[in-house]
Amino acid sequence: MAALPRPHRSMLSKQPGLLPGHRGAQPSDVSYDRNARATTNAGTLMGSHARRRGRIAAGPEFREELQNDIVKIPAKQRGPGIHFGRRHQMSSGMAGAWVTFTQKAPTHETDVVELVKPLLGNVIELLTVGTVYDASVELLIEALSNNPSLFTPETNEVLEILLKSPWAAEYYQRMTDGDFTFDSIQFAQLLLAFAEARMPLLIQNCHADSSEILSHLCDLLLAQGYPVVEDRIFVPLVEFWSSFAETIPDHLSVDDSEEEPWKAPAYTLLMKACSNAWQKITYPPSAAVADWDSNDRAGFADSRNDVVDLLQSVYALVGPQLLGRFAATVLLSLKDAAWLRLEAAVYCLGGLADCCQVDDRCDSFLASVFHSKLFTILRDGRATVPTRTQQTCLQLIELYTEYFERNPALLPPALELLFSSLGNEAMASVASKSILRLCSSCRAHLHTDIDAFLAEYARVVSQQQLDCVTSERTIGALSSVAQAIASPPQRYSQYGRILEFIEMDLRKCQRLSMQKGDDSDLLQLVCLDTSPEENPSLHMALKVLRCLAGMGKGVQTPAENAISLEHEKQPAVLYDDVLPQLQRRIVTVIVELQKMFPNSSEITEQICHVLRTGFSESEAGPFVLPPSEVAQYLTSHSFATPRVGLFISTACSFTSSVQGKNSQQGILSAVLSWVIGLLRQFPYDNTGAAVGASQIDISAEPEVAQNAMEISSRILTKDPSVILHIQPAEMAEFFFFFALQALDGNEPLPKAAAAEFWATFVNVRSSDESFQNAMSGAMDTLGPLLCQSLARNIGGNASRSELDKLSEPLKKLVNRHPRAKEWLDASLNHPSFPSAKVSQTEKVMFVKKVASLRGARATNQVVRDFWLAARGTNFSYAA
Repeated sequence: MAALPRPHRSMLSKQPGLLPGHRGAQPSDVSYDRNARATTNAGTLMGSHARRRGRIAAGPEFREELQNDIVKIPAKQRGPGIHFGRRHQMSSGMAGAWVTFTQKAPTHETDVVELVKPLLGNVIELLTVGTVYDASVELLIEALSNNPSLFTPETNEVLEILLKSPWAAEYYQRMTDGDFTFDSIQFAQLLLAFAEARMPLLIQNCHADSSEILSHLCDLLLAQGYPVVEDRIFVPLVEFWSSFAETIPDHLSVDDSEEEPWKAPAYTLLMKACSNAWQKITYPPSAAVADWDSNDRAGFADSRNDVVDLLQSVYALVGPQLLGRFAATVLLSLKDAAWLRLEAAVYCLGGLADCCQVDDRCDSFLASVFHSKLFTILRDGRATVPTRTQQTCLQLIELYTEYFERNPALLPPALELLFSSLGNEAMASVASKSILRLCSSCRAHLHTDIDAFLAEYARVVSQQQLDCVTSERTIGALSSVAQAIASPPQRYSQYGRILEFIEMDLRKCQRLSMQKGDDSDLLQLVCLDTSPEENPSLHMALKVLRCLAGMGKGVQTPAENAISLEHEKQPAVLYDDVLPQLQRRIVTVIVELQKMFPNSSEITEQICHVLRTGFSESEAGPFVLPPSEVAQYLTSHSFATPRVGLFISTACSFTSSVQGKNSQQGILSAVLSWVIGLLRQFPYDNTGAAVGASQIDISAEPEVAQNAMEISSRILTKDPSVILHIQPAEMAEFFFFFALQALDGNEPLPKAAAAEFWATFVNVRSSDESFQNAMSGAMDTLGPLLCQSLARNIGGNASRSELDKLSEPLKKLVNRHPRAKEWLDASLNHPSFPSAKVSQTEKVMFVKKVASLRGARATNQVVRDFWLAARGTNFSYAA
């Protein structure tokens, strides 16, 4: 085999005419045009040939053709004549064809890949030829990204030399000056692809040969233009430096006794990259941002997130010194009144909050920021500080909640600033979010200031109407602080004051509901975020309930303080009268709003949110309503109530919270009777009845059906006797009939809930002999019916995604009941079995397999196989 040409350092010097920007000659020779087109299509043809024949590289003719092309390509590049430009097009096309071909060749044909590798050197040479630049650079980018093993050390060296050459310097300068034309972006992609493919070597040589390439990648972060809006390479550059930082730990020595020579230069480069990157994400003046379209805004915001990802990756290596740089920049920006720079620095400082939560080495840097004049300037200089800067600074407080928890002395000035911002519509949302987070986390330090907080909130709401979210968060925050008061009488007293704000909004809602025509006097009562098409009174009602739910969440005992020694039980006479009064006020709000809007499903949803806040509490509280009253309220709703299924779902959570054997059974029985009463109001659909004389139309209210099955499973788990002994007997009979119908139906969620109910029911165990006798009697009747339903589903009626759920009751059945095999065998031969594609032998084998597995996980696969056989081969991939 003849020696193949090899790329080397002198390659670029052999083409004195290949200057930057040179486009080459453009001859009109028809034969050359034809040859160029043919060569350009070579890659596509070879790729198609590769797909048709698995071993294209095996023949000697193929190898000879490849070797001939390898010899010809350099000759075509360097040959003289008037067809100079066309030669390069043919050379580029021929080389590209073979390189593309290797990516589609079988992986075991390594000798072909070895033959093609030298061609990349020729492609690199062609980069400087303007007429073939586009094709050459795209080919190299693709090869570097998808098949970097094609590059030999020599070709990598040649490409690196080119990327450091005067030809490349022109591109660096153009991009630095903000030129992001297509060819510049292609060059940047080539540079990034080369750097990413050589990442390990670049890291370990960043103190030597690689420093120039890395410096270019770092400097390009400061190219002119706003990221995404103008600068199209900023985000890929940031992602490269993030990968660079994340790759470094893989190359660090385990033994700290000897530090790698590249480590310090690498860290220096990363710090410079961070410095360059954060400066680029400084927002322009608001007037300029106003000219951006939605895509530009979203893209610029995403680029900021990418910079935060970079900062977090670098922090993992260099530690708090990175935070210190931003803290210093914040102080300098405050001094210079550089508000846009301040916003960017604070944004980056906030982006590092997750890194500093448990790192007290950061506290000194954070102290320099939070003890500075930042709060004072934001509070007193709102007219001069841009809105975005104020918002970002307020958000910083929330992000560093853990720091404030460790340094409670800073809480008063921080909260003073936040509460004073509630009256500013642009600041209210961010301020209330920070207030909620601080008050919830730091309640133990703040409860002595509750009076001041309530007074400040009263001042704000007396001057203007707050939006729903702000009110809900602030009410929740105030409730969190009040919850930390050790004395129950004092705690309940503050709860009463907070409840007054909600009752005040209730009265506004009542006035709005009585509004007739355009009453300008009532406009001040309308919530700020009410849209023109909304009913103002309904909007206010929903706000009241959201605030009530916010209060309910706020008064919940924190998980870490569920058992608190501070909350010692006080003599009952001191506060027993206060708590029921609070509860009555809460119930009154709920009932009044439901009376005002009896047909609103949104009201139903919010009421359920309020009720749920008390279910998880183990101690007495304003939202821990008496169980009998909760049960009475829930069971008062009829089938006509909007979203009555939500009340059933709420009752499901409620039943889990009911304690005490005596009261529990009565409440569970009342709730179950109510649920069954709702189910009896379902309509019947006889048009498509396949089983029995009548079919309940589960699709009429699938939410009710699903939640009814779920609460039945919950009651069954808590006290199984409630379901077996439900009276009158016909009520129990109907319930089991409904549960079977839900299992047979086509509604996926009720079917899944019914499958879970039956799996729970057939697996019930009890040491009570009378209960076991009752259970056995029930199963004698229900067992065959349940098996028939399961057989219909497994026999093809169910969808593939439902089979695992349906396998559960089957597994429990064969494992717990001796007659299950008999019932199942009869069900497969029942007239209602839907498939004629399963033979008797297959049915017998199915029963034997299921019975022998006795509820093991492998039953699921047996069920799937039988379902496929019942459906036939046409349904092998059916959903």
